[in-house]
Amino acid sequence: MVNSVALLSLLLTLATVAVGAFFGGIARWALSHIPHPRAGTFTANIVACTVLGFSMALPIFWQLALGAGFAGAMSTWSSLAKELGTLYKQRQWGEFAKYAAFTAAVGIAACGMGMLWGRRGFG
Repeated sequence: MVNSVALLSLLLTLATVAVGAFFGGIARWALSHIPHPRAGTFTANIVACTVLGFSMALPIFWQLALGAGFAGAMSTWSSLAKELGTLYKQRQWGEFAKYAAFTAAVGIAACGMGMLWGRRGFG
């Protein structure tokens, strides 16, 4: 038999992540309407990295809502893979390398900056 406190905790955790994911999904959808073909994907992934880093300095509730929920739903690594695959198939090697390297480097820096801002704001 499942402990009722454990079940309630699980349900609250799932609800917290779901609410964050709802808003992250809306943000991702909004960014997908940026006219440039890769700007929306890049922006969504960088903002998600920043939010994830920021959430690490917050209490667990906010880590779940912002980190797992919002940032998880906002990030679009599958779209990045598709865009990179298209560049690869089109043999646009330079654009492929720049896009992959720039996304990785800026994403790592954005996560670090988010962590820094989170620690400054919330200790």
